[in-house]
Amino acid sequence: MIRPLLILRPLAGALQTERRAKDLGLETVVDPLFTVEPIAWTGPAAEDYDALLLTSANAVKYGGAQLDHYRSLPVLAVGEKTATAAKNAGWDLAETGVSSGQHLLDQLVAGRYRHILWLAGEQHSALDAGERELDTVPVYRSKAIALGDRAIACLQTETMILIHSARAARQLVSELDRLHIERGRHHAMVFSAKVAEAAGQGWRSLSTADRPDDDALLSLATGLCQRQ
Repeated sequence: MIRPLLILRPLAGALQTERRAKDLGLETVVDPLFTVEPIAWTGPAAEDYDALLLTSANAVKYGGAQLDHYRSLPVLAVGEKTATAAKNAGWDLAETGVSSGQHLLDQLVAGRYRHILWLAGEQHSALDAGERELDTVPVYRSKAIALGDRAIACLQTETMILIHSARAARQLVSELDRLHIERGRHHAMVFSAKVAEAAGQGWRSLSTADRPDDDALLSLATGLCQRQ
């Protein structure tokens, strides 16, 4: 039996995940649990900083005209997708991380980029900048929404679910409870131990990627298909 792969992340990222999944021969259902939208924001003076931290391409996509005030700052980008978005928007890339914002900050050369401006999402995890100063300005939000009809229909049978964040895990569990959909028939594949904790117990299986990226998650899904 071929089990569908349910992808719940915001649409732009979900479509990228879907392309990778289809290349692996997986059946996919895309039905985002979040919609991304800009928010009104006012940023500090660019001259007060010596680097700009971007942890999502959404900051570039939804930040608006005010982003132009920060073109002079070198960008510290988390991941290739964010780096590409920043480069295409005209920024100079100084550093590109491979996993998380915290890992990127930890890997910076001591004494470099003493005062960093982080253009973030409205919901974001705290980062420890150590001896550096890190100021955070939210420029977009991911708004949680109800499970859509496609997801609900998919979840009537055994399904593999990709969960990219702790917030997504909590929203999914809340929606499953609201709709009286049993977790015990479904397989959850999550980004990290933190996401696994948020997803909780009661799944048919719960698997954690060995690194927080799509390829690792899809490897779990492919492995599950091969075992069943």
